[in-house]
Amino acid sequence: MQLRTALAAVVVVVALAGTAVFGFSTVADSGGTLTERWVSNTTSATQSNHHAPAVGRVGGSSLVFAPVSGEFGTDQCALVAQNASDGSSRWQEPIPSANCTIHAVADPTFADFVGDDTKEVIATSTEQEVAAYRPRTGEQVFQYDLTDYGYTQPVVADLTGKETNELVVVDVQGTVFVLRPNGTAVWTETLSSYTWGQPTVEDFDADNRREIVVGTSSGQLVLFEHDGTTAWNRTRPFESSITWMTTGQADDDRATEIVTATVDGRVTAIDGERGAVQWQRDFGEFAAVHTLGDGDGDGDPEVYAVAKDGKLRSLNASDGSTEWTTTLTTESVQMMPPPVMGDIDNDTDPELVAATNDGVVSVVDPRSGDVLASYERGVPIYVHPTVADTDGDGAAEVYAIYGDGRVVALSYAE
Repeated sequence: MQLRTALAAVVVVVALAGTAVFGFSTVADSGGTLTERWVSNTTSATQSNHHAPAVGRVGGSSLVFAPVSGEFGTDQCALVAQNASDGSSRWQEPIPSANCTIHAVADPTFADFVGDDTKEVIATSTEQEVAAYRPRTGEQVFQYDLTDYGYTQPVVADLTGKETNELVVVDVQGTVFVLRPNGTAVWTETLSSYTWGQPTVEDFDADNRREIVVGTSSGQLVLFEHDGTTAWNRTRPFESSITWMTTGQADDDRATEIVTATVDGRVTAIDGERGAVQWQRDFGEFAAVHTLGDGDGDGDPEVYAVAKDGKLRSLNASDGSTEWTTTLTTESVQMMPPPVMGDIDNDTDPELVAATNDGVVSVVDPRSGDVLASYERGVPIYVHPTVADTDGDGAAEVYAIYGDGRVVALSYAE
């Protein structure tokens, strides 16, 4: 890993860092109870883990794939496969001590890339590579060298339209790779600054061909066509680092919208076809978004945004107007992870699951913003939870990774 990249990464994480206190509890609010099922033993000493686990079903069992970072020069860093039933480890892919840092393993993805009808767990690491592993055994089945470490989650999609999947990876320096299963590149392009926000592959302009959208630390948002040419490039609306991004259909036009959030607190909705600003809101510092969808069932989608002020906002996705605001924490936090959405009580209606930087995971009613239940552990959280039904009962479980590298599995009941 190059020194300039390492220093830039440290600046971002230090800006987001909080104070860790150990201990945990379950808190019941008016809507139900969020109960701890298990806490993993994937501990590290950094208190700065900030990449979300992936969850997937393999045959008759489910696994949690935890990206664990640690202190430089130690053996704390690894991609760890855990049984979703009890958190016990199945296998781990260690990161060498010389590469062990706070970004050792980025957010993994679980998808079939190599084309054998079996999903792999795929992740980038500070070994400056992206690799795919068999989920049951950890056997490596794909590897490709990057120009630097990857900060974001790899994306598996049929980008070229040839009915085979490609792997889209953006490393921290802003190099975009589109890779084939045989280890060759379809194309690569290099942007001019670091990339922290999650890239997305989608048919943004409704031309029946998919594109890639990438946001950078210099406040640049770029849409690449399937062949690597630039469809449009925007910088003016953002004015600071794009750190979070979500996409979806926000209105009744044909284009898919892109909603970005920046370090200086701006949340901006962009038309995917033309790159034009549809609306923009300012929430102070460290705005974050991850979910765009119709959470309240009124037929109109919402964007759920947080910021350093500890508040969660439901925004009308078409115009950015506020539908409700809820204070998740009154503590002086350094940042706030964005919420995720899923049906965690098997009633066919989604709930929001929101984490706070001071270690609280809450279930929030997307219709009103009411906090239905909370779980608290005195360790900071820097990234959104992962929500998936791993036991097949119809209700999704919640998997939250804390700053100390431990994954906590939670279930919700009214």
